[in-house]
Amino acid sequence: MSLSDDNRKRLEKVIREYDFAHAEPYLLANAKQTILWSGAAPGSDPEIGGSRAGGEPDLPPGTQWPLGASGVPLTFVMQLKLEDVQGLDPERRMPERGTLFFFAGDYDLTVEHRVLHAAPEQMQGAARQSPPGPTAHDEYAGPFKPRRLVARASLDLPGYAYVDEEATEDEEHGWEEYEDLGFALRADEPAAVAKMFGYAEGQHGDDEYRAALELFGCESTYYPEEAIDRLTAAFDGDRERALREIAGIVMLAEIDSDSDVGFMWGDAGVLHYFIRAEDLLAGRFDRTTCSFYSS
Repeated sequence: MSLSDDNRKRLEKVIREYDFAHAEPYLLANAKQTILWSGAAPGSDPEIGGSRAGGEPDLPPGTQWPLGASGVPLTFVMQLKLEDVQGLDPERRMPERGTLFFFAGDYDLTVEHRVLHAAPEQMQGAARQSPPGPTAHDEYAGPFKPRRLVARASLDLPGYAYVDEEATEDEEHGWEEYEDLGFALRADEPAAVAKMFGYAEGQHGDDEYRAALELFGCESTYYPEEAIDRLTAAFDGDRERALREIAGIVMLAEIDSDSDVGFMWGDAGVLHYFIRAEDLLAGRFDRTTCSFYSS
């Protein structure tokens, strides 16, 4: 989807100010409309059912705490009240009501995880729930501290792993100038605990490929062409579908390391949740992948 009028004007203004007219068509075509979640002021009391990172989840009655394959309870990461993002997502990419709950286990190449969705009527009887025992991350991270989250709309330009340098660089503009452009776009924004729908932080730009491979039961690889070949084989030779599936992978959430909450993913890295666009719109949060990146 093309940018909303407000986002287009905002990006065009920064492009003019930073003299990036040579890259304007590329930037307008590849900027992503995102939602950022920032921590509220310290001491603000997280309400039952409200958007929050860390602490304990406000689960609907009868909801069982998710367990990993070994029986260890997964660690609660955050809950997002979808009503908080109404009006912030011009592409209307997900259900507009209800609450999402994110859980994670120990991390390897992929992370054991669960994403739950509760409808508003289910949340009427929600209550704060403690885990049935020590969770996957308690041993080395301890319980995460609760922090209320506030949503806002933002824009995301292709990062290091995704940018087409031939489109953005010339004799006067290199990576540093491009970084400055991105910083200017976010100049008035507080630090985010989580980001939805943007570009994944990383060095290789292969996250969507690996997510598609996992979702369709294919062996993982770091090489995009190999990933396309494996998906093509899984789709009985339909290469066009393989390409569509990769293009349709959405970053549901990127959760940053955060000292206020206690998040520490590897060496100050990020936790990623991915989902197919059509599953997101349909509320199929049982079909997600989770991975982490740490430099």
